[in-house]
Amino acid sequence: MPRPVDAAPAAPSTAPDCSTVFRPGYDLNLKVTLMWVKTSQRRGGVGWWATETPEGPASVAFRAVGSEVLADAWGPGAEWAINGVPALLGGDDDPSEFRPLHPVVRDLVGRLGVPRLGATGRWFEAMATAAVYQRVVSADARTAVARMGRLHGAEVPGSGPLPLFPRPEAVLRVPDHGFHRAGVDRGRARVIRVAAKHVDRLEGLGELPAAEARQWLQRLPGVGPWTAARTTGAAAGDPDAVPVGDLHVPRLVTYALSGATDGDDDSMLELLEPYAGHRGRVVRLVKAAGIGPPRHHPAPTRFDISRI
Repeated sequence: MPRPVDAAPAAPSTAPDCSTVFRPGYDLNLKVTLMWVKTSQRRGGVGWWATETPEGPASVAFRAVGSEVLADAWGPGAEWAINGVPALLGGDDDPSEFRPLHPVVRDLVGRLGVPRLGATGRWFEAMATAAVYQRVVSADARTAVARMGRLHGAEVPGSGPLPLFPRPEAVLRVPDHGFHRAGVDRGRARVIRVAAKHVDRLEGLGELPAAEARQWLQRLPGVGPWTAARTTGAAAGDPDAVPVGDLHVPRLVTYALSGATDGDDDSMLELLEPYAGHRGRVVRLVKAAGIGPPRHHPAPTRFDISRI
């Protein structure tokens, strides 16, 4: 949909290859919507998405102006990516059957709105970036994802600020020391290579119900329920994706829904049972609100393996 040039988001100096206006008809909360999408970030009030589309690389800038979202895209994959903006921002998500039964959940919906979950449709990127986040502090993982793009990814179209995560064929050419330079250890590198080797099957998972996609993912080496949930949560906007095995989420959810401070996966899953089909929606609300028990131990230590 064309729009005036002066309405464009703050963007690179080159003219965009495609532009659109998305009118969501609901309140946007990008912190919740894009929580598991690690190929998107906000920079200076503008949202950015860097992705390798089936038609080539693309960089997308978007921002809300009143009730509209203005988006520009650069690169060979610009048209594909611009057509994916509504899904990225939760436009394909249907929360109509979600019921905030618990008083805390009702309060969170009142404060944050009914969460709309974004979907990138890019399954390799979703699984590979989820693998980078396995067993490490989020800040270190975020740095490693960016380094993977800078060291091994394609040139960013339009000089956008986010690096492109490397294509599957590029991943398979990266030696162990190349992953190490990016801050990714051998265990996580193996999972990323598994994703690259199964890319054709991965990109077809969008044809399956999300629950079946999670089951299939867990047949792959190095992929458990945590990585599977993060993958379907990003690629498909899976509303029932629960990151079982997370260091923090079980304690946060258990505390929010019961007040207990010693939550684990079992207690979290029991408390989320009334929300079957939308458990991931509740997880995102709790995490976005920052509800949790008092901290009695130091925060996890950051550790950059690339410095070794």
